[in-house]
Amino acid sequence: MSTQVHRRRRKAPRRRSAAPHWLARLPYLLVLSGVGAGLGLCAFNYFRKGSGLMAAALLIGALARLLLPESQLGPLAVRSRSVDCWTLVILGEMVAFVSLSVPPMNKTGLVLAGAFGVVIALTMLVRGVRLVLAGRSARAGEPPPG
Repeated sequence: MSTQVHRRRRKAPRRRSAAPHWLARLPYLLVLSGVGAGLGLCAFNYFRKGSGLMAAALLIGALARLLLPESQLGPLAVRSRSVDCWTLVILGEMVAFVSLSVPPMNKTGLVLAGAFGVVIALTMLVRGVRLVLAGRSARAGEPPPG
């Protein structure tokens, strides 16, 4: 006869988090609903307003990714913080550039579109220079800059 001893498995005590679970998905839902509403406006022939709303939603998503911890971002945190922020900023600026440069264009729209173009070009230039410097320092055995 064998005697079997049943041991109860200990469960870790449940921690009560300060925020509800759905709150972690709120920044992602705000960005998603902003882009969806912008697409809806574009479908009803309000291209500039819809594109502006999409650009604002993407830039707000970049700001949320930059400032909030990963536990509160939900699906908005996919890659590293810098890659996510740069991706959202560049996409937001490109959408804003397109929305401001579509005819009929007044002088203010042209100036703003040019400013966004310059910001995008400078961003790409800085990222390219940093990648080249990181590649050179990695070959030389130094830690990458930044």
